[in-house]
Amino acid sequence: MALADDIAALRNADLFSGFSEDQLRLIAFTASRKAFSGGSVLFEEGTVSDGAYLIASGQLSLEAGGRSLGIAGPGSLLAETALISALPYRLTATASQSAEVLLIQRTQFIRLVEEYPAIASEMDRRLRKSFEELVGALNSVKTRLSDF
Repeated sequence: MALADDIAALRNADLFSGFSEDQLRLIAFTASRKAFSGGSVLFEEGTVSDGAYLIASGQLSLEAGGRSLGIAGPGSLLAETALISALPYRLTATASQSAEVLLIQRTQFIRLVEEYPAIASEMDRRLRKSFEELVGALNSVKTRLSDF
């Protein structure tokens, strides 16, 4: 696939949607595109993460603790915290059909962020926003559960 296709795939992910064309090009240049056939496991719950996966095409089945969490499709970014931390994956991702993903490896991403501070600033802003949304959702659930 062409670099332009990888840039377009990155632009579809919420985390990268506001990045400039040059920033997306730099990330795409360091990412590697991988193809998986149906039934192939991309990563398993509990294994140490090496980076984040952006689904470019196809679908992935997600499960944790033996329970299905649903299906993720194009534009979904899985394990985004793996871009900055070597945490174990919290779920297992399996290609439910042929799929292509962009693997954004943490080591390369961190090196990119160190060389281009504008990317670091944008990532910080977006990760904070994502975390705030998560906390808000958890507080909403907490409020609803306390009503019981």
